[in-house]
Amino acid sequence: MAEFVQQNIEKMLPELEQLERVGVFDKHEIKAIIKKRTAHEYRLVRRTKKKEDFLRYIQYEVNTLSLIHHRREKLGYFFKKEEIEYAIVGRIHYLFKRAIRKWPEDLKMWMSHIEFCKKWNKRIQLSKMFASLLSMHTNKPGLWIMAAKWELEENQSADNSRSLLQRALRTHPESKQLWLEYFRMELLHTEKVRIRWNIISNEFSRPQGSEDTPDALFQGKAAIIVYQKATQAVTDDINFILSFLPVCQKFDFTKEHQDLIYNDLQERFVDHELTWSALAQREMQEERTAVEEAQKRGLNHELAVLNLIDKACEVYDKAVEKVNTVKMWSLYCAFLTEKLQETASESFMNQVASRLLSVLSAAEEEDKVSEQMYGTWVDLLEQLGKLEEASKVSSCATDQFPQSSDLWVQRLKVLAAGLPNQINPVFQKAIAKVKSKNSLPLWTFRIEWAISSKEDNVEELFQKSVLSLKKLSTPVQEWYVQWAVVSGGIKKTRAVYKWLTETKFVPLPVFRKYIGLESGQLKPKMKLIRNCYEEALREYGETDPDLWLDFIKLERTHPDGKPENAGQLYWRAVKALSGEHNQYFISRYTLMQTGHLEQ
Repeated sequence: MAEFVQQNIEKMLPELEQLERVGVFDKHEIKAIIKKRTAHEYRLVRRTKKKEDFLRYIQYEVNTLSLIHHRREKLGYFFKKEEIEYAIVGRIHYLFKRAIRKWPEDLKMWMSHIEFCKKWNKRIQLSKMFASLLSMHTNKPGLWIMAAKWELEENQSADNSRSLLQRALRTHPESKQLWLEYFRMELLHTEKVRIRWNIISNEFSRPQGSEDTPDALFQGKAAIIVYQKATQAVTDDINFILSFLPVCQKFDFTKEHQDLIYNDLQERFVDHELTWSALAQREMQEERTAVEEAQKRGLNHELAVLNLIDKACEVYDKAVEKVNTVKMWSLYCAFLTEKLQETASESFMNQVASRLLSVLSAAEEEDKVSEQMYGTWVDLLEQLGKLEEASKVSSCATDQFPQSSDLWVQRLKVLAAGLPNQINPVFQKAIAKVKSKNSLPLWTFRIEWAISSKEDNVEELFQKSVLSLKKLSTPVQEWYVQWAVVSGGIKKTRAVYKWLTETKFVPLPVFRKYIGLESGQLKPKMKLIRNCYEEALREYGETDPDLWLDFIKLERTHPDGKPENAGQLYWRAVKALSGEHNQYFISRYTLMQTGHLEQ
């Protein structure tokens, strides 16, 4: 064992001699490096090898490389890199290979080696490494994509990239991710070829009769074939077909590709809502061009955008006639809402808002308004200052969706702006309709309104909300305690805490908040703090080791604490906790005892 270590150390001597000779490290630093590397080498020749030992050695060598780089910059000496840095880089590669052979299933180690090779521009090694990685992990499409992207974008080899993706698709013929990446790769390769052709065409005169784009490659025909094969492999999936459109839109020569995709949508999914939505939004693809042309001519570019929106709306109008569903109307409204948020121009907003309101009214006549659409409708009316209409729409919304807490809260907010005297009766209706587990937003709004209006029943509302929400009342209980401090001081807080403990479902954050408030008093009452800890431990002592540690810390460090209780608390904690909680508690308690944990 020792002879192998010595042999490896001797191989390092030339680089160490060079480091000392050029003045990067002095004699003492060289000795320290040898000592450190010897220790690492001995760890690697143990009978039972550990992954952590390899990783520590690799990290040490990477740190050494970084230090050499800084020292070189300081000295202004940049020679002898082959004898020094490249020797260390080679050793790191060797360590990675040994570790990967031992633990080939560890993807993090593979990724670390790949990143290291990229950093040092080791292309040949990277190609070999990707081949080894994919032979071990053929069932992971993401790795095939990563390798193909590197071959195309970094190694500049479209053939290798294409070969990898074809091999991957033979293994995973129904992988949408792989098909999409293959399609993107072919388009990217076509774009590079077209750019090169344009450069050559500009520098050299073309022969007479030659075409601008000589063959199918320049037109991206390969990508069309990939798309056709993909849709044959993955059938009846409209979202998969739609996912090709954003890829096409990144290139300026894909009109034929997009026409093919839109035709496929109309043939295969003629009555699907997403087909019509895609056809409508196709009208907006020329938005940037239309804006630029309008600006060049000195015209109002908003009119150009509005014309495109009108065209899109014409398609949506046909869509809701042929596919009269809630989803279709929702997509129509979502499109207009998006356009409404894209500009701050008042005239533009008014025109789009007017169209959106008319669409929402038409959807209501057809009884096709969704919960989200109602929310959008009320928000829009509020923004336009039409509070009376907003109140009527929100009333209809809660009638249609009586269990929606969001719509009830929205209705209450509208009333708060115009008819505050109706808040309480509407709130009572809401609480009766909405399930208790979903009523937190309602209670939150009602309590906030009561506090802001300085009503006398704030505490009553807090208590009713806690009893209604039960185990879901953690935010309300914390808020209740904080309100008690502000409104009545520590005496009121103690009364609130006593009431909460009687409900039998006090969450741990409330215990901690109350302990913090008691501990922050000028003259803390240790009896009350201990009682609170004991009550918290009865509920959470079996699952929260930090609660025990905090209690022990209090007894050890507080001026009125009893350090003699720490030992008893320790044994109680060891008995109460189990598994990982027990181990965590013991390790943290040991650190506390030795002074390595802040007290």
